[in-house]
Amino acid sequence: MSKPLLVYDGECGFCRTWVERWRRATGDAVEYAPSQEAAARFPEVDRKRFAEAVQLREPDGRWFAGAAATFRTLAHAPGGGFWWWCYRRVPGFSGASEWLYAEVASHRGPLSRLTHWVWGQHVAPPGERATAGVFLRGLGLIYAAAFVSLWPQLGGLVGHDGIYPVAGFLGLVRERVGQAGPWWYPTLCWLAPADGTLHVLCALGTLAGVSLAAGFATMPALIVAWVSYLSLATVCQDFLWFQWDSLLLETGFLALFLFPRRWGARASGEPPARAGILLLRWLLFRLMFSSAVVKLSSGDPAWRSLTALQYHYQTQPLPPWTAWYAHHLPIGFQKASAVTMFLIEGLVPFLIFAPRRIRFAAAGTMAGLQAIILLTGNYGVFN
Repeated sequence: MSKPLLVYDGECGFCRTWVERWRRATGDAVEYAPSQEAAARFPEVDRKRFAEAVQLREPDGRWFAGAAATFRTLAHAPGGGFWWWCYRRVPGFSGASEWLYAEVASHRGPLSRLTHWVWGQHVAPPGERATAGVFLRGLGLIYAAAFVSLWPQLGGLVGHDGIYPVAGFLGLVRERVGQAGPWWYPTLCWLAPADGTLHVLCALGTLAGVSLAAGFATMPALIVAWVSYLSLATVCQDFLWFQWDSLLLETGFLALFLFPRRWGARASGEPPARAGILLLRWLLFRLMFSSAVVKLSSGDPAWRSLTALQYHYQTQPLPPWTAWYAHHLPIGFQKASAVTMFLIEGLVPFLIFAPRRIRFAAAGTMAGLQAIILLTGNYGVFN
């Protein structure tokens, strides 16, 4: 044998489901075979062992069973050696793992139904290629909207005759920090602090956003859009130092890690890198969870008494006409809405790291909250 061989009970639907997931993770590094076919090749092994637990045979003749076989198998997957290391190194981990494996093996029926409920019909991950493609196209639309909306305001904000002229701002920075200015305040406006540079940056950012939304030249479009928005956010100072501006910059930066290998790839042209997926999920978790924490830790009694929404709709930035109707809803409804908001922002983010179907429910819940905020508030591209 040139490869490890995992032997499992081919008549067990629960076993087949999870073996398919492991097969996807390990690729060609491990071979898999049902015990009904492979047992005859190993007469030295009691067939009862194949029915009780999965068995892994290494090329050197060593056998592993149960949890040990599971972790050893996954150790052959890229970056999958963590649990095998814990099994060998962490005191008590191996014993607890084997006990848990035995419990799972003796309750395969109900656990099979539970698996189907939380993961769906297939446990093997389908991949995030389509999802990442939609995400990047949506990000491109957000970039384009952000640049288009900012473009006509630049002259009055940081233009030559604006409130905070870019030339004066960068001149002051150079006086205070000298040649270190570009490191402290990164912007392409250092090349030419003039109105023309501001307009060029907006034009480039808009074109990059459209290109990204169309799925063309993903990596170059991401880089151009991010650098352009960072350049403008730096010189616009207070005007672009809101939460949605920093969120767009961080999201755009982390999106660079989705497709790090092919600069000219289309948005859905290749599987996204796992690191980019995890970093973006972590960003979403931090954003949502911290939104609940900051309200409760602010010391504002309106949040703790669940009365904040009685003031929110009329004090938010530029309330739309829908805010008037939301403001006049019954007090009981306002308090119930506050409780719902805290549940969605404080608890649902933990489900981002749950199995697939639960993750879908969490995503739908958070998207629903943002849709309601969008309909009753005016936060630009934030939601």
